Amino acid sequence: MKILFVCSGNTGRSPMAMFVMKKLASDVGLAGNFTIESAASKPTSGGALHEGIAAKLREENIPYGEHTARQITAADYSNFDKIICMDAGNIAQVAEICGGDPDKKIRLLLDTDIPWDKNGFVKTYEDILRGCKALLDSVKI
Repeated sequence: MKILFVCSGNTGRSPMAMFVMKKLASDVGLAGNFTIESAASKPTSGGALHEGIAAKLREENIPYGEHTARQITAADYSNFDKIICMDAGNIAQVAEICGGDPDKKIRLLLDTDIPWDKNGFVKTYEDILRGCKALLDSVKI
């Protein structure tokens, strides 16, 4: 299963979701069953992981590595099984870049937008964790 998480700039919410999902899959012995990446829905200059996001991942003992932001491409649509967006705006931007969503691959992580919570990213992390747990349960291979 190939999963691509998407947020606006690919320096915060989507890489957080990528690292959380990798940890959850690893914890249940399924890491080898997944390819998990992240991308931006808007043009990006290749920024690094936001330091506040990195700090929250460290606080929650979620391993993370080097990260360079990239924008989603039309080719990603055929290369991934699921394209999971952090907010409704991302869905519209991704669908435009990918030429629509004929295979119904593009969806939100939760039923609501994932916030950019600068107050320690607590709400962001909690929502991403909840969404990733539900996603993992729905796609276990």
